[in-house]
Amino acid sequence: MTSYTPQSRAEEATSAAFTEGMINGFLTFVPSLGALYIAMQNEGFRMRTNWQSRTALVIMPALFTFALTSEQRLSHKMHEIASETKHGNETVKWAELQHQEKMQKMPQLTDKDAEMHLLQLYKESVENSGVSIVPGDQLGFHHKIANYAASNPIKILAALAIPSIATIFYGRTGKQHLEFSHMLLHTRVFGQFATLSLLLGVMGFKEFMDSNGKFITETEASRRVEEMRQVRQSLIDRLDYEKQQKANTQREIAEAHQKDLKDKQAKKFKKEREGVTAVSISS
Repeated sequence: MTSYTPQSRAEEATSAAFTEGMINGFLTFVPSLGALYIAMQNEGFRMRTNWQSRTALVIMPALFTFALTSEQRLSHKMHEIASETKHGNETVKWAELQHQEKMQKMPQLTDKDAEMHLLQLYKESVENSGVSIVPGDQLGFHHKIANYAASNPIKILAALAIPSIATIFYGRTGKQHLEFSHMLLHTRVFGQFATLSLLLGVMGFKEFMDSNGKFITETEASRRVEEMRQVRQSLIDRLDYEKQQKANTQREIAEAHQKDLKDKQAKKFKKEREGVTAVSISS
């Protein structure tokens, strides 16, 4: 049985997991470093900690985030690869049925035409699998950002909302006539409006991406088509092998049956000879 997570795509999965872990680890490292800088302004904190513990306070949250997010990304990527492989296998079966029907209607097709027809069916299945194909072999930066935003809307919302709220509060602090409670009130009101606006924008963009599909390159689409062709070829090879094995088994059974018949005939002939010899001696 074909594996839904082939070894050939292991590097792709680990690379995606490492990149995800590094991004989230860095995003955790920056505020951890800022928190340490603020804490270092306190005399009691400086007296109760040394450079090892301070380093750990900055590094450990980033390492934890790296391990957690990379593991989650690896699991998500493996499920994504399994889904693509399953779709490819099901497409091969569907295309084979369509191909057989066309061959019955048009038996004059050559092998090359039949192969081209199958490849066209594979290509159409990829195009209709919920993706947007981009020319070339590399996605643009905006395509990568769009794919990431569609897969991680909550992270994008948090990455936009938290700095926005912080900016709003910083803007309030410059107004000397406002008390601290009024600053917090203004920040809450404007922050809620900004967060809700960002939420609508991010969810609207995710809905757009879900409708049009994530971006993939022509090279990636061609790779998927080639994988389908290889799946079909391996299926044909396996069927031929099983057919050959079945023919060999039937041949061995027939040979064993013929040998058994010959042995029975030989035993019968031997008994008959022994019977004739016994009669001759008694006479």
